[in-house]
Amino acid sequence: MKHNYTRTILYAYANIDAVKEQIDDFVESKAISSMRDFSPCVEQCEKILDYTAQKVALIELKEFTEKALEKLSPYEMDCLEYKYFKRKPKEYFIGFDYESRSYFRKQVSLIKRLSEYFDGVGLTDNWFEKNCLNTNFFKELLKRVEQYEKESNKNKKKVKKPQEKAKITLIA
Repeated sequence: MKHNYTRTILYAYANIDAVKEQIDDFVESKAISSMRDFSPCVEQCEKILDYTAQKVALIELKEFTEKALEKLSPYEMDCLEYKYFKRKPKEYFIGFDYESRSYFRKQVSLIKRLSEYFDGVGLTDNWFEKNCLNTNFFKELLKRVEQYEKESNKNKKKVKKPQEKAKITLIA
């Protein structure tokens, strides 16, 4: 799985239940207000079915994510909690080393491993593109992740590749 897709899923994971509730509220209000909506009934039903399909995709995404997260250690879960989920209070992270190079290396390796775990549980690029990227929530979240990655890579030191020395041949 693409690493930016993995990051997007991690940012979304903590909010999946809230998004599902919003979808439920929207579908309920759409069904109730159908008598005031004069658009064709088929269009109204298609919108409701579309939002219901989005909710099903969110449920599946949460299950896939939980299966992959089960394979991580408590420290690795704390790293993800600190950076992506933000569900625990700040007091929990007193004494947590989030500034060292090893922490940042751990974050990079976690993304790589989770990408592999996601592929292993059936959460592939194709599934994510088909089921999630058709919603505005995930499109916007992915756009923000890509922008953040672009900005963070801008400040990284670029490694210069050694240039080949020009070969000079003398004609004798």
